[in-house]
Amino acid sequence: MTAHAVAHRSTERKRQMTNTSTTTAPQGNILLEGRVAVVTGAGSGIGAASAATLAARGARVCCADIDAEGAQRTAEEINAAGGDAFAIRTDVSLPEDNEAMVRETIARYGAVHIAHLNAGTGEPSSVLEYPLDAWDRTMAVCLRGVLLGLQAAGRAMLDAGGGSVVVTSSTAGLIGVRMAAAYSAAKHGVLGLVKTAAMELGPKGIRVNAICPGFIASNEFMRKMGEERNVGSRFPLGRAGRSEDVANLVVFLASESASFISGSVYTIDGGWLAGPEARPAAAEDSQNN
Repeated sequence: MTAHAVAHRSTERKRQMTNTSTTTAPQGNILLEGRVAVVTGAGSGIGAASAATLAARGARVCCADIDAEGAQRTAEEINAAGGDAFAIRTDVSLPEDNEAMVRETIARYGAVHIAHLNAGTGEPSSVLEYPLDAWDRTMAVCLRGVLLGLQAAGRAMLDAGGGSVVVTSSTAGLIGVRMAAAYSAAKHGVLGLVKTAAMELGPKGIRVNAICPGFIASNEFMRKMGEERNVGSRFPLGRAGRSEDVANLVVFLASESASFISGSVYTIDGGWLAGPEARPAAAEDSQNN
């Protein structure tokens, strides 16, 4: 293929993705052409929006999720919009699945430069009655899964000469949350892991940051619940968050525009945690991935 043909193909792909309703709108001048990303929890919600937005900015994307159909749907929407993505079933709690995710991405695209470790789960229960099996499942996905993703993607980034890891924590990782002991504990733990990884991997050219979403209308159920509870009125910005809001932050942190940012924690909650007027009831709605 000639250089002119390559340039034409790239321009056409960006034009298609800009004009489609299945992806988010372009974000400023941030471009990720030539970069390769893996996104866990990409089958729905924040993960799907992140995968689509990374692709809209030019990255090639691995859409990983334990929900294989959801991951495939996300990849198909990206490809239909002119992007380049594939899906792989991944249980992030298993070392072999994380390794397979990265191995297949490298086989298809040659490298891994960006990882959005977003998969999460949680079950409601009181502290005194929390079932140990539910505790272990939550920790396996939300904390162990981040470590395993960091290890697999981080090794690949060493081979690529550096990269950026963005980990989804939560506002539940910054405060206590009633009826969500395991989720809150895991999301607190993620922040310690992110900061430690940033210290160790920074000298190797790998940046590691965390994002802490509050209430995000990440699917139809969450959107309807937000409307029924009038969640938007609880926030200084007057509305609930959208998956695209979080995805845009991920793209920024993944890009060279954030080249001097590592070990940082970004709250994205419409101002809910900014001051004492916040209503504690909103914390129960902060389990998003």
